[in-house]
Amino acid sequence: MCTTSATSQSAPATPAVVRAGGDGSLPDWHLRGEWFDVCSCSLPCPCTFAQAPTHGDCLFTLVWQIHEGHFGDVRLDGLGVVALGEFTGNMWVGDPNATMKVMLYIDAKGDRAQRDALQQVFAGHVGGWPGEFGSLISELRDVQYAPVRFDAAEDLSYWRADVGDKVAVGAVALTGPTADPTRRVQLVNAPGAEVGPGQIATWGVVESDHAEGFDFSHAYRGGSSKHFPFDWRP
Repeated sequence: MCTTSATSQSAPATPAVVRAGGDGSLPDWHLRGEWFDVCSCSLPCPCTFAQAPTHGDCLFTLVWQIHEGHFGDVRLDGLGVVALGEFTGNMWVGDPNATMKVMLYIDAKGDRAQRDALQQVFAGHVGGWPGEFGSLISELRDVQYAPVRFDAAEDLSYWRADVGDKVAVGAVALTGPTADPTRRVQLVNAPGAEVGPGQIATWGVVESDHAEGFDFSHAYRGGSSKHFPFDWRP
């Protein structure tokens, strides 16, 4: 895990878009990595099954870690993004009222070009699956730069992340008395996968859910967590 200790700072409201050349077109981009959430839903989170949240609304922290990535000629390897937010209703059935209010922490280990590129992708401005998911954001309350630290076991026995002293979230793999301890509890062909289609969800139980920076409408108590790989292009 990286131990960069940069302090949080707010991003410009509208960052400069990284361009491919003089024609004003957006560059090709590709991100591959892993994602997890902790949320206020009971385990397993019904949102992953394209159902309404357990309590009618969902309060969440989402974590993306990029292992390999580029935005044009800007490399994004090893950078992370964390989102805090909430929504009400079922976002998967075309309900116009089921939109998200979020804030973003963008990894302070990146330089200005890398930060701007990440904001463009994760705010949904440059297409691909993040563009589809980003279309559900009705309010982007804040964007801050802060060091994102990520750690996950190779066998997915745990996953966790922190953002300075603002965020500390993580989970351990779900298991039980009849589970094979050498295998993870997983879901194939999830109908409501936040990273897009075709990825496998690994279920976990939240161990830590500390998250500051977003004014949640009621107390945040995470119960469900799942881990997905992601592989995105425009």
